[in-house]
Amino acid sequence: MNDLLEGPNQKTYAVQWLGSPADRDAIAKRVSPMTYVRAGLPPVLAIHGDADPTVPYQQSVKMLAALSKVDVANQLVTIPGGKHGGFTADERTKIYLVIHEFLAKHGLGTN
Repeated sequence: MNDLLEGPNQKTYAVQWLGSPADRDAIAKRVSPMTYVRAGLPPVLAIHGDADPTVPYQQSVKMLAALSKVDVANQLVTIPGGKHGGFTADERTKIYLVIHEFLAKHGLGTN
C-alpha cells in the first residue's frame, strides 16, 4: 500500500483515500494485505491483468512470493494485456476454469 502513496507507483485514489494524517504510513501498513502474510493462511488465488492501471501487477507478484515464502498455497493467473477487470469472454472462461480447478485442488469444491 505504501508504494501507492508516493514514488513511481503513486495513485491519486490511494492518496485521496488515506488523506494526510500524521500516521498515514501506519494506516497504510494496517490496510495492506502484505502485513497479514503468515503461515497457516488458506490458499490464495490471485487474478491480475499485467496492464492494470489501478493496482500495479507487481503487487500481486510480490504478495504471492511472500505467501510462497511462508508455505501458503497460492497461484497467480496473469491476464496478458488485462486491465483492472473488464476481461473478454474468453479470458473470463479461462478464469472460471482456473478458479474451479484451484478450489478442487485444495479441497474447497464447488457446489
